This record gives sequence, C-alpha cells and structure tokens, in this order.
Amino acid sequence: MNKCLILLLLVAATNSFGQKNYITIPRLLGDTLKIEKIDTAFRVVYVDSIKPDTIKPVHKHNLEPVFFMNGKFVNKELINILNPQKIENIEILSSDTLIDNIKYHGKIYIITKNDYTPKSISLSGIKNKYTNLKGKPVLFFVDGHMINADYDNYLVDEYNLLTIYIGKFENAKEHINLSIITLLTRSEENIKNRKKVIIRGTELTMNK
Repeated sequence: MNKCLILLLLVAATNSFGQKNYITIPRLLGDTLKIEKIDTAFRVVYVDSIKPDTIKPVHKHNLEPVFFMNGKFVNKELINILNPQKIENIEILSSDTLIDNIKYHGKIYIITKNDYTPKSISLSGIKNKYTNLKGKPVLFFVDGHMINADYDNYLVDEYNLLTIYIGKFENAKEHINLSIITLLTRSEENIKNRKKVIIRGTELTMNK
C-alpha cells in the first residue's frame, strides 16, 4: 500500500507544472524523503540577438589576453585561423597591459617562421575581392562556424584559405534570399575532405 502511494505521488508530481524542483514524501518512521523532480515541460525561449559590438568588449577591463604577432598587436580573430604549422614560437606572459584604454589580462606573443608572413584581410575584403556580392547582405561561415561579428574588423589570414564556397539560402514563402560565403582553411582535415567533395557549379582556382 505504501509503495502504491509513493508511486502515485511521483506520477502526479512529474505531470504537474509550476511546482517546486523537489517533492517531499512521508516515510514510515516519521522522516521525509526528498526526491528531485525532472523538468520535462515544453518551452519556447526567445534569445536576444548578439550584436557585433558585443563580440569584442570595449569596456576598460578585458578579461582576455592581448595578442602580438611578430611584434605587432593583432585581434584574436586572426589568431583563430592562423596556420599552426607556420608558427615558430609562442610565449605567454601573465602581466597586464593597457591598449587604447583597455586593460588586457596577460600577453601572448606569437612568432611565425622566417619564410612566412601572414596576409591579413577582413571578411568584407574577402567578399569584395573574390565575389560579386559587394553591397549585398551575406552570412559568413569559417570552418563550419557562423561568424556573428563586424565583418570589417574580423580578420583572417588570406594565405591560410583553402576554399571559398559561395551559395544561397532561399525560402520564397518566408521571403528570405541570403547569400552565404563559407571559408575553409588549410587544415589537414579540410585538405583531406576536399578530395571527397564534388561541387556542382563554377569553380575558380586561385594560385598563391
């Protein structure tokens, strides 16, 4: 009888909404048994859009380190897709530094190999140089990651680009017509998978 009562209480609590996260069940010796309730309620959650100016904080205290490449200050986006095979040395210092009234916690110095100098270019520069989409809205992906940032300031290493795919996302019912630019870097995985991909369309080979 007691087991049936406990079972009924558990079922009732699981199917109830707006209850506490825990339910209390009386036990034979007078104490109580506290059981965590599993939340299976269906929800629709609206998330505020991430604005480009929130990607890189401009307040006075930045918890991220500052990056220097070959002695020059660079943004972290350029470091993210730098060819690791072209890096000669990385030095990390814990001291803070102040640049443009922004305090960075830590310094990272990156030295590239003597025969390699990165060629930085913005995503806007990529769009204007390699596509016919100048002045049109586009969505950028880099190695499968959507870039939600200021395309004018998001820099990549042009020498480390392997392939640029240009496509469209269309949905007539929703009146959506958006161009998509996907960049693949010269990682071992991308080079290996490139041989397996068959592209239908026009392919432009660029010698560097």
